[in-house]
Amino acid sequence: MSHHLEPRPYTGPYAPVDAPLTGAVQLHGERQEPTEPVVYVPDAYGRMMPVSRTQADAILATVPATAPRDLTPQPLVDSRAQLVLAAGVGTGAAAAGVGYGLGQVLAPLAAIGSSGVLWALALLAVLGTAGRRGSSQTTNTYVTNHTRWWGKATTTTRN
Repeated sequence: MSHHLEPRPYTGPYAPVDAPLTGAVQLHGERQEPTEPVVYVPDAYGRMMPVSRTQADAILATVPATAPRDLTPQPLVDSRAQLVLAAGVGTGAAAAGVGYGLGQVLAPLAAIGSSGVLWALALLAVLGTAGRRGSSQTTNTYVTNHTRWWGKATTTTRN
C-alpha cells in the first residue's frame, strides 16, 4: 500500500550504500573535515532516522512548542448542566404539586356536580311516575322464595 507521505530514502553523507566501497579507506582519526554529531529523530512512521545535529536543531526551531495542558481535575457534571437539571426538576415538582392541589380542590366540586345531576334525575323520575299513576290504583307484587337442600334457592315474582 502506497501512502502519499511515503518517506524517501536518506541521501545524506551517512546513507547506506548498495555496493561495496572501493578506493582508499579513511579512518576516523584521519578525517580532515570537521565532524558534526549525528542524532536520531523519529520520522512520520515512528522509525528512527539519522540527522545531523544542525538539521535537528532547525527542525525543532520550525515546530511550534505545544502549550502546557491544564491537568486540574474537572467536575463530573458540568455546572451549567447541573443548573439546567435542577431547574427542570424543580419545575416538575412544582407542577406536580400544583396539579395535586388542583385535583384536591376540583374533585369535590366535580362530585357535587355529578351527584346533583343524579339527584335531579331521581326527583324527575319520582315526580313523573307519581303524576301518571292515579291515587286509586294500587300495585301488589308477590315474591316467593323456594329453598331446597344444600342452599339452593329459587325466587319467583308476580304482580
